[in-house]
Amino acid sequence: MHFLFSLVLFLSAVAAAAGETDHVSIHQTDHKSTIGGVTLLHAWMPETEARDALVFFEIKNDESFAVTLLGAESDQASKVELVGFDPKNGETAYSTMPHLQIAPGSELILAPNAAAFRLSSIKGHLHAGDNFEINVIFDRGEVPVTVKVESAGATQHSHAGHNH
Repeated sequence: MHFLFSLVLFLSAVAAAAGETDHVSIHQTDHKSTIGGVTLLHAWMPETEARDALVFFEIKNDESFAVTLLGAESDQASKVELVGFDPKNGETAYSTMPHLQIAPGSELILAPNAAAFRLSSIKGHLHAGDNFEINVIFDRGEVPVTVKVESAGATQHSHAGHNH
């Protein structure tokens, strides 16, 4: 397992270095960020006063090749991990994942009871209407994403009316 993790880190470093020389286009607006042909839409999380929280959004891969979601970073939390829903003994739980591959022409939806980014040791309380930035890391490079804090009861369906 250690070898596999080391291999993933090495390949990520090689891909990141290659991405720097490829001059991948990065663009960000309020509800949309892009890196090359990969689009991230409607990043959000429910408001919380807890020290840990989950961030959700949609990723569309319009590239002709698979891309790999490796992780994220944020000044808003001391640690950001890619996690997948993994209930244990009837309890809601999320387990850390090393990465997620997104096939060409497909989309990945980070949503409650699926996959998400877990922010740990959040710096300050996050209330509905707040925004903060995370940097999402792909094998092609990083893209900044603005996360909107929604009301505590928000679900992914709260975002169906947003325009792209």
